[in-house]
Amino acid sequence: QDARIVNLNVRGRRGNIVQSYPATEYDFTPVNLNLASSDYVHIQLHGSDFNDNRNANNGEGWQYSDRHNLVQSNNRGMSYPKHHQNIDMWATTDEA
Repeated sequence: QDARIVNLNVRGRRGNIVQSYPATEYDFTPVNLNLASSDYVHIQLHGSDFNDNRNANNGEGWQYSDRHNLVQSNNRGMSYPKHHQNIDMWATTDEA
């Protein structure tokens, strides 16, 4: 009864801060997502292979590699994923 539906979105454009100007580099919004066990997350990811201000394929990687990933890490200060055997972000309270 107290459940919320929270949207997790992506904002910005492909590329670094100079390439994506006047927009922003890709980022998740909200940046911090605090949930209760009764809440639901509606994930909306949208990518674009075109940046009108610079050219059709700015950024690193292959020209059509504008994609998003959700990866669990041990804490916010780490830039590498948790080992696949330790991933629990999709586990229910019964499984965790």
